[in-house]
Amino acid sequence: MKAPIEEINAFVDRNKEEMLLFWEQLVNRQAGSKEVDRVNRIMHFLKEHFEREGIDCRLVDSKGSADVLVAELNADVPGAPLLLSGHCDTVFPSGSYPEDPFHIEDGFARGPGVLDMKCGVAQIFYLLVALKHFGYRDRPVKAILVGDEETSHYGGIADQILKDEAKGALCCFNMESGRLDHCMTVGRKGCLDCHITVRGVAAHAGNDYAKGRNAIVEMAKKLPLLQALTIYEEGLTVSVGTIKGGTVSNAVPDYCYAELDVRYKKQKHMDYVKEKMREICDKTFIEGTTTKIEFVAPMPPFEETKANHQLLSHINRVAKDCGYEPFGAIYVGGGSDASYISSMGVPTVCSMSAEGSGAHTMEEKASVESFYSRWIIALASIMEIDQYAENQ
Repeated sequence: MKAPIEEINAFVDRNKEEMLLFWEQLVNRQAGSKEVDRVNRIMHFLKEHFEREGIDCRLVDSKGSADVLVAELNADVPGAPLLLSGHCDTVFPSGSYPEDPFHIEDGFARGPGVLDMKCGVAQIFYLLVALKHFGYRDRPVKAILVGDEETSHYGGIADQILKDEAKGALCCFNMESGRLDHCMTVGRKGCLDCHITVRGVAAHAGNDYAKGRNAIVEMAKKLPLLQALTIYEEGLTVSVGTIKGGTVSNAVPDYCYAELDVRYKKQKHMDYVKEKMREICDKTFIEGTTTKIEFVAPMPPFEETKANHQLLSHINRVAKDCGYEPFGAIYVGGGSDASYISSMGVPTVCSMSAEGSGAHTMEEKASVESFYSRWIIALASIMEIDQYAENQ
């Protein structure tokens, strides 16, 4: 359908205060990623509001983390669905801020997760509400909201649920934090944590030096080899982040532990680096030591593709029709759930929510004006998505 721009602007004018209040209610419901009960309360809050608007919802058990909420409009309509994705958790445990922390200062909303990404969640809710209001029936629209994005879905299966729900989709708008540089994200590095544990033999450094098997020295021989796997010009980096071991200076340490951050642009680099890291850890430099390696929460890359750029071109055409400046395209190193969705072959654009800065800090803020303008662009882009589909 052709987006009725004047009517959309009128819808915003009528519902501006209500939309802002809904955003405020989400921010004031503080819930860190590991506070499963608190995050689930937000999921139930959203489910009740979706169902109140006549939008079908279901909660999917993530087997260890907060539930995944799936809301569907036009499920009975044939065609590949358009996806809207986001997350309801934040990096801030409850109590990090005072009660009811949402406030507006100099045109920016502030509070825990106000940008990352309670703003996008509020936008997703009102996108489905508005699509129903305007009688949109061209194709299905599915929203997927997870509750453990900030911990990379560690300890649950939300990442697999995302991939399962994304199968066969036409495209995805990931309503993650928008950028102040007026760019949308068309690619991100994948990442994984690598945990390495070396066990040796403890001994008195004076009386039994020769009996000791130094776990720290064994680790020290491995770490430069691991970091040397970096191929910087191709976007593959290995960074040693933390290390700990030993107890006192006069004892040969029998334990050493290190955590490494690995990032990559291509899936083949993730497979390559895991194989090489295993080979290095399997090699023993000090006889009598053992090394264990564990890969935690591997995230595939959100690979930059022609299809992603074509989707952004569609959004920019609509933005211009709505009277807004087109967006730039950017590739970044930080991960998001766009990685899991795009790994299913779904063209994706990320960072579509309000523009802001300071995510993951107490300085987090989101532009109130762009909360509405980005929502208008997203709504009109959905309404006219068949123009994009015809060119694929």
